[in-house]
Amino acid sequence: MICDQCAERYASVMVKQQQHGQITELHLCDICAAENQSINIVFEKDPLAIHQLLSNWFPISKASINPIRKEITTCPSCDFTFSNFLQLGKFGCPSCYDEFSSQLNEIFKRFHNGNTEHTGKIPASYGTTLKIKKEIEELRKQMQVSIQGEHFEEAARLRDEVKMLSSKLEGGALNGS
Repeated sequence: MICDQCAERYASVMVKQQQHGQITELHLCDICAAENQSINIVFEKDPLAIHQLLSNWFPISKASINPIRKEITTCPSCDFTFSNFLQLGKFGCPSCYDEFSSQLNEIFKRFHNGNTEHTGKIPASYGTTLKIKKEIEELRKQMQVSIQGEHFEEAARLRDEVKMLSSKLEGGALNGS
């Protein structure tokens, strides 16, 4: 599709505007779109590119240098550095994941509020019920450990907690159960 404004270059930007209840579409090339004052886009940079996000969070000078040895770590298979990963947003080969795993863990911790893996989100309506179910599961594990260790008083206390939490789930005391 050709640019609606200059009719010279291929259109790479589509602008939809609603005016007086009617939607109009305008197909523009990068140059005409950049000149258009009503569009606030920087075309030199992809605003959602992973490498830009990573490089903003982890300065290249710090991320690729081992702080103890003060040397740059490179992948033994492809000679790729962590700086290259931050700039490009992708690794050079599968071995890079193993070589830079400690640095990746730091990235994952920042993305996942201190965790190294993403476990997903829970809908708010199920959050409380699921939390109690997980608590019951954990209490049952602790109860089994107590029984194996012959700490029967502790096991009885844990059993009572499990019964109380189970009655909350069964009695409908929680939303979404």
